[in-house]
Formats: sequence, structure tokens, C-alpha cells
Amino acid sequence: MAPDVDTHPPADDAGYLERLSQAIFMAGLNWKMVENKWPNFVRAFSKFSPGKVATLSEREVHALMSDAGIIRNEKKIRSTVDNAAAVLKLRQEFGSVSKYIGSFEKDESGLQRDLQLRFKHVGPSTARTFLWMVGYKLTPTKEERAWLKAHHR
Repeated sequence: MAPDVDTHPPADDAGYLERLSQAIFMAGLNWKMVENKWPNFVRAFSKFSPGKVATLSEREVHALMSDAGIIRNEKKIRSTVDNAAAVLKLRQEFGSVSKYIGSFEKDESGLQRDLQLRFKHVGPSTARTFLWMVGYKLTPTKEERAWLKAHHR
């Protein structure tokens, strides 16, 4: 699922994991290509259920790296598995990803730094893109404005 134009917060932790994964897979790639393949990602990663993704076996990870329907970047695939485990840990600590994000109130830079510490394959741009995709109010970058323009109906 591509994020809504208005970038509403996801309904659950699977939605947050999906948006984080989408931001990671978009990094350094053409966003349209990622968007076109996204239904395959949803299938391949069990609708981004954190419990299911976090427990993928090594054999299942290797199968994903052979799946022509998704982007077969090993580091990004493995980061999705690791990040699912991080979502489960956040759930234990805060109750949900939404409550974790809310715990930072208006400390945008602190939240971006903490995302980079807790999640794999997340740098400043990816953290920012993820926050934008989940409805955190940021000034859009040039790439984000292009996405908005393409999806504004």
C-alpha cells in the first residue's frame, strides 16, 4: 500500500512497519519503481505483520532474495526482518509504534535520531521520509513533493 496523499498515521504496527520498509526500499531508488512493486512486497512480507516478519527463517530470507517481484537487496530485506523485531520491542516498551512516536511530542530531531538508533538501514533521509509517510508534520523535500504531485487526484 502506498501512503495516502494526506499521509495519515497507520492503523496499527503492521502499517508502521510497512511504511518504514517502504521508506527503506525507496532510498536510492526510483520511488515509482518501488510503488509499482509494492503489492508484491505486501505479499512477500506477510502484510508486514511484525510477528511473522520477525520470525522469518534464513531459508525464507534467501527465498525473498530470489523473488523477482520485489527489490532483491539483501541488506534491505534483512533490515525489514530486524526492524520487525524492533517494532515488537517498541510494542513491549511503549505499547505501540504510535505511542513511541508520540512520546517525542514536538522533538522532531530527537525522534529522527532515535529512529536511526533503533532501526536498521535508517539514516537521516529515511527517518524523515518515514515520519512524513506516517503523518508526522514535516516540510516536504523535493522528492516528497514529486510524490504528492503524482498522487494528488
